[in-house]
Amino acid sequence: MHLSARSTRLAAFAALPLAVVISGVVVGTSSYAAFSDTTENAGNSWATGKVAISDDDEGQALFEVAGLLPGDTGSNCLTVTADTSAPSTVQLYTADTTDLDELGSSLVVVVERGDEGATCEGFISDSEPLFGGTLAELAASTSFADGVGDWSVPAGTTDSLWRVTYHLADGATNAAQEAEATTTFVWEAQND
Repeated sequence: MHLSARSTRLAAFAALPLAVVISGVVVGTSSYAAFSDTTENAGNSWATGKVAISDDDEGQALFEVAGLLPGDTGSNCLTVTADTSAPSTVQLYTADTTDLDELGSSLVVVVERGDEGATCEGFISDSEPLFGGTLAELAASTSFADGVGDWSVPAGTTDSLWRVTYHLADGATNAAQEAEATTTFVWEAQND
């Protein structure tokens, strides 16, 4: 059988698409026949920790004292609770202080933190007071950065009894008469 030139060209053109289809099948089959494997690390998640602080004042001020006279003194206690997921530091500072005038420099304030198991009636502290000075000096501490206390708390829930004592100086002058001062004590916790 003899093929004409025209038949040979038609056969060549027909063979080309057939060759492309066959090579695609060979490549597709060989790519599915390759070895493969995967590994997974499932369940990744992130959650933040917490730094929380509270006290047992039940919305009451530590002091609402009127009629102070030179030599008068008093104290009160507050239990502060730190609840943190990481070691933290607690500092005491003041806010919203008003009308210090002469009273601020005549009223001596001492801040102490009790040892474990201390009560206000049986206050026990082996350490030096955390602050001892006038109300005006304490009122200069207005942020965590310049606060007093440096109470280091571990992760978890920790309580501490704080006692604040005031004393109107025996030598308070007449300029302190009918003076009034207010402040807010602020305990702040920050993780280390």
